[in-house]
Amino acid sequence: MKKFNSLLGLFLIMTLLVGSIPIYADDNADTGSGDTSNALDGKGFYRGSEYMYKVSVYVGLSDQADKNASLNSDWKMIGTNPIYVKPSNFSMSSNVFFANENKVNYLQGDALAPNNNPIIVTDNPPPIPITNGGNIGSVKSYFGDVNTLDMFINYFATQRGTTREGLVESITFNIEGETMHYPAEEILPIKVDSQYQNKVPWLIVYEPVIISYLKDRTTTLAFTATEYALAQKLGYFNFRGGSDGQYISGMTHSDLPNSIFLEESWFGYPVTSALPDNVYWDLDRIIAGGGWGMRLLKANAVNVVENDTEYDYEYRVDTDVITSVRIYASDDITPDNRHESEAAYNNPVKNTATVTISANGYSKSTEVVIPSGGSELVWLKWHTPSTPGDVTIQVNVSGNSAAKIDGTSRSTTLIGKVVDLSLSEPPNPTANDRNDHFTLPSIPVKAEKINANWGVYDCNWIPKWVWHPKWEWESDWQKDYYTYHHSGGCRDTDGDGDDDSCPGHRRYRWVDRGEWVDNGHWVDEGHWEYEYTNYSASLTGTMTLEPDEKSPTADGEKMKSGYGVNINVSTYPTTNGPSSHVTSAQNVITYFPEFHYDTYWRLLDARGYGEFEFKENKYSTYNSRVHFTPLWFMDGRYSVYSEIIDMWTPDGMLRINLNDDVTIDGDLYMDWHIGPKRSE
Repeated sequence: MKKFNSLLGLFLIMTLLVGSIPIYADDNADTGSGDTSNALDGKGFYRGSEYMYKVSVYVGLSDQADKNASLNSDWKMIGTNPIYVKPSNFSMSSNVFFANENKVNYLQGDALAPNNNPIIVTDNPPPIPITNGGNIGSVKSYFGDVNTLDMFINYFATQRGTTREGLVESITFNIEGETMHYPAEEILPIKVDSQYQNKVPWLIVYEPVIISYLKDRTTTLAFTATEYALAQKLGYFNFRGGSDGQYISGMTHSDLPNSIFLEESWFGYPVTSALPDNVYWDLDRIIAGGGWGMRLLKANAVNVVENDTEYDYEYRVDTDVITSVRIYASDDITPDNRHESEAAYNNPVKNTATVTISANGYSKSTEVVIPSGGSELVWLKWHTPSTPGDVTIQVNVSGNSAAKIDGTSRSTTLIGKVVDLSLSEPPNPTANDRNDHFTLPSIPVKAEKINANWGVYDCNWIPKWVWHPKWEWESDWQKDYYTYHHSGGCRDTDGDGDDDSCPGHRRYRWVDRGEWVDNGHWVDEGHWEYEYTNYSASLTGTMTLEPDEKSPTADGEKMKSGYGVNINVSTYPTTNGPSSHVTSAQNVITYFPEFHYDTYWRLLDARGYGEFEFKENKYSTYNSRVHFTPLWFMDGRYSVYSEIIDMWTPDGMLRINLNDDVTIDGDLYMDWHIGPKRSE
């Protein structure tokens, strides 16, 4: 750590004087909430159960403000600085360092400075994806819920020392062309007669936060991915290896920036997509786009999903899926309890935990063994219904009480939303279609997940036989004979002047001629040894777009508008685990430029293992597997975008995005003529 000359440095130096935290853990360890006494000295650590989100809320200054506007001029942050929301399963230490700004402000050049009095809200935010085993669907649902937004508004009002109404009544808004102060009930996202009243949009910016304990066992940071990157770039800390390293860069430089990022470019901020697992982001890349998300509530709550928070997962109809939960261990979970005492060794009882997951008529019970502070994914592979709807997923943990779902509970109910993607096929293009003001859109840049990693603990007893001595005296009583002489009856029998003969009686006594004997016994003072088997999976694919064979004047990749195109998508899933751990890639969604890669799409048809094509087009004379390009489409590249989805693993769903194009040159009218063929 280098010498500080800034306010940040002063705060950190003050923090060092507060006192130490008697907690230790392994290098870059996701240690859970259990015993960390066996941790490695000289390395920092973090706990998988200790996470938060840094939250900022903005209100649109007009009814026209949207994600294409400027967040700095067309929107206003309602708080003085961000607040934090955390789960209830852990308590915050008093000497944790918080930083004052959000990513928006850091991108504008604001300095990394301390927040000595942050507002920390205790609620039930979902775990962070990747670092804490969460899933992005639950995160989106939580921050997309109007009730969550409403809660944050109340806390920001407290931060500013006012009411929720006072937050917005002092702001000037432009609504339907009129600029003025509006009543709070027309601005806040509240309901009157079942209708939301907000005439302007609202935005939540949220950033996952991981609490890290540095190797000095005193400094504790509650940082976002951006703040970890800034702290390293400024030279305050080295989160990587080396003599001055904290050894937590797997979290700071890979997992945390990968956990959440923008799926689309909003407010001019670029999409900085995930990098493969264990590939470190450089610091500028993290600062630019790692570790943040946004949720937008449109004016009058247009398109709001009332029951958004009910859904923990989204699945497709008639699909093999895997639902997983992460089980944390606050103490050693072992096959039996023989390690507890000699009596338990002689009469051991089962010490495992059993996780039962049930969904849509499928059920699986899995026995787990997990070391103290560790965690493991447990999953159910099941098949979704053939019709859209909701599916209840029940999870229960029995047996060893140290096992808890996400480190907090022994049972939970999850709700899966099952949707049918085949209901948004494009309408039939006609010769009269026009689109004179069409602007060619850019190909979407959406999040991918091409690698998954998970593992399973096994536990074996390693014997260590130790002799416990018990020395005991074993008696051997025997008679000891001797002669008893009478006094006065002695005489000199050989004439030498000394008495040498005394009459007496022969007598005996009991003497213990025993010995010490070691009556000890052997005791197995062995220990449980855990072995973690890593599994992984990956997904790659190829996509080919080409003119339909019924296009008579097509030349290679060049064709006239109005004719059809064919598609072929090949998927290549791989895994080093059992086939029961994964599914194949089962669905491909294809989007088209004439619909701005939105509104309408085609769900491709599986044609053999891992191969996909268009479904038969009901508007095709020949029932061809074709998509017709619009007659009005301009000359140039016609690019089609596809999402390969539904390759499920215990570590979530793998998905990749592909695109290919053909060249439009003219339209099919150019192939028509009336009249006799012109002679040469």
